[in-house]
Amino acid sequence: MPRTRRRRQRVRESTDDLFRPPVRPPSAYTPSPPVRATAPPAPVPPARAPANPSVAVAPETPAAGLARGVSRAEADGHPDQALALLDAASGREPESADALVLRGSLLTRQGRMADAEADLRRALRLAPAHGQALLDLGVLLWRKGLAADAAATLDRAAAHQPRNPVAFNYLAEALNQTGQPEDAVVALERSLALDPRQPRVYNLMGRVLDRLRRPDEARLAYRRGQELTGR
Repeated sequence: MPRTRRRRQRVRESTDDLFRPPVRPPSAYTPSPPVRATAPPAPVPPARAPANPSVAVAPETPAAGLARGVSRAEADGHPDQALALLDAASGREPESADALVLRGSLLTRQGRMADAEADLRRALRLAPAHGQALLDLGVLLWRKGLAADAAATLDRAAAHQPRNPVAFNYLAEALNQTGQPEDAVVALERSLALDPRQPRVYNLMGRVLDRLRRPDEARLAYRRGQELTGR
């Protein structure tokens, strides 16, 4: 497993100094919202034409439309309908890794871990570098108590999603559980550099630093988490 260069931080008086992000930290990862398909626009008189007519709205991708339909069915309280949509999509495109990842995520929420794991592993056979499939499988393995397998999978997920703090958070959990607290600190530092307003991550940082017998730094981490929650 590749290791990120570690750097032991000295104790500082301010919590902001201890976990100070870069001057211009990258923004936290958020999935791009699907672009809603629209009906063809009515003809526009030449006098009101846009300044740059070559710019067009990108059409909604099949995966984005499928994800929207699944989310809507779940929100309406119809998980079976959501699963039926995914089954139909898999029937039309049996080699679609995106559909398999969506199905695996839905099955995980339904508690069908074995079926979810099968779908996610199949998705990765089709697309080994699918970052979301790696993340979802790593989280599933971590929840099953397979910390070592989860750490290896989440390390790959973080490599393919370097701007996603969630990947580093779960990676840190798995590393800490497998007796690698120093590497867990490195993963948490990466997560906080991406999004410094994560109180639960500061709490985890405090626990890991306590384990490393760095009580002063742990105290500052706990304090920063409390400041963010207003306690």
